[in-house]
Amino acid sequence: MGDRQVTEAGMNETMAADSHGEDGPKGVGRRERFLSAALEVFLEKGFESAPMADIVRRAGGGSLSTLYELFGSKDNLFEEAITARVKFFTGPMEVELGEHTPLREGLTRIGEGLLAKLLEEDSREIFRLLISQSKKFPEVSAAFQGGTDRIRQALTRYLEDRAAAGEIRISDPDRAAMVFFDLLRYRMPLRTVFDASYRPGPDEIRETVRGAVAVFLGGVEALDR
Repeated sequence: MGDRQVTEAGMNETMAADSHGEDGPKGVGRRERFLSAALEVFLEKGFESAPMADIVRRAGGGSLSTLYELFGSKDNLFEEAITARVKFFTGPMEVELGEHTPLREGLTRIGEGLLAKLLEEDSREIFRLLISQSKKFPEVSAAFQGGTDRIRQALTRYLEDRAAAGEIRISDPDRAAMVFFDLLRYRMPLRTVFDASYRPGPDEIRETVRGAVAVFLGGVEALDR
């Protein structure tokens, strides 16, 4: 695509700071600004219509040459932007794992935190973008699947921790994690994607999570039968 070409003008825009490399804190900060700007531009204009030059301008500094040096291609930039967003989703699970939170309490807090994030405006727009681009750009589907895998893996680690503590008996924590994740991610998040008027409140989120936890704990050990 045309904007993959690093133009002479773009090369000349390189800031003096770029000459010091991208390994230090300044380089890390620039990378994060590019990722944040990229996500904003992708959501506003779509994957195909998002010019790389717009991402550079939105990031507030740098150049096209720096952007390509850091990410290599528009596809790689998109995948990294989605991956960075997924880390936002996995945060609640890592907290409960680190604190060894008891199972019912941990699943409830994980569920409420994850569902609230899945229902945010940016999350809905990301999902719409992924749906719209998945057929034409298989790498977009791969990025989405990779994000789903990271969420499942974080939840799997928490369930393994609780199994080691004797709170739950499961031979396949990964499968159990996907079951719990599926109980949360379909009804409410999908409805918000296809029904712009649907805005679930905190009480509805809590009740949905309470039901998911009850169903999961009531039947998860049956997965091994």
